[in-house]
Amino acid sequence: MLPDNKELVELMSRSQVYQDYEQAFCRATGLPLRLLTANAGQLLQQTTQYENPLCALILKNDHACAACLQEPQKTLDSSEGKPKTVICFCGNGNTLVPVMTGERLLCFLQTGQVFLK
Repeated sequence: MLPDNKELVELMSRSQVYQDYEQAFCRATGLPLRLLTANAGQLLQQTTQYENPLCALILKNDHACAACLQEPQKTLDSSEGKPKTVICFCGNGNTLVPVMTGERLLCFLQTGQVFLK
C-alpha cells in the first residue's frame, strides 16, 4: 500500500537527492525552495536562511499565511499541471512547480518570494 501524498512528500523531502537539490538550488539562486502538499498547500518545511524576511514574518501568523498557502490550489485549478508564477497579496512573486507522477499530482515546489516591481 502506498502512503498518502503527505507521507510520500515527507519521505521525498528527507531523501538525499531532494536535500542535495534544495541546497544547490538555494545556493545558486539565493532563493528559498520548499515543498507544499497539493491539497490545501500544507507547508512541510520551516523557513530557511534564504527566506524573504517579510514572508518569514507572515508565515509565523496562521491567518496571514493562509492567503499564501491557498495559492497552490488556485494554481492547480488554473495551470493545467504546468508551472505558474503568482503574485501574493503583498506583491511578492512566487513560482509553483507541480511535482507529478504520471497524472497524479504529489506536491508543489515553491520558490520566489521576490518583489517584481
